[in-house]
Amino acid sequence: MELTIDKPVLSPHSFARIRFQDCDPFGHLNNARYMDYFLEARSEQLRETANFDFYEYGSSSGKSWVVSKVETQYLEPVKQNDVVKIVTRLIKLTPATIHNEYLLLDREGNRLKAVLRAQFSFIDLQKGRPVRHDQEMMAFLGSFIFDEPGLEEGSFEDRVKQLRKQVSEGKYS
Repeated sequence: MELTIDKPVLSPHSFARIRFQDCDPFGHLNNARYMDYFLEARSEQLRETANFDFYEYGSSSGKSWVVSKVETQYLEPVKQNDVVKIVTRLIKLTPATIHNEYLLLDREGNRLKAVLRAQFSFIDLQKGRPVRHDQEMMAFLGSFIFDEPGLEEGSFEDRVKQLRKQVSEGKYS
């Protein structure tokens, strides 16, 4: 797998329909299923925009990423059969971790429904131990880092407030 891309998409988005089997008896997306939608969206977005497949990379390299920390803010209910817009981005890179931010919005991008931040540790799949990204992977991932003023300042809750303001101003419409 070639790890280069001419013009990476830093904040890709895609759409998903909320499935019946992912909802609770009230017809709301079960809180445990949000991460499934986020991870599937990121995987598909990278496959489409960067020709990068997590499974293929893990199979060929013997290394992959596993979740090591998650923060989630649920803001509005998401209901069965809703079509949602999912925005994903890499917001921080270290030699052994990646940090992603995920936004779940209504289809039009006018209502922020949930925000998730996840840290992933890079792991040797045979040993089950953390390893460092090699130079080629650091360069590849480094080309995807999304940055904007205020992103790294303050708490996760502060970031959620900033994102809500951006949505109200039409940034994701």
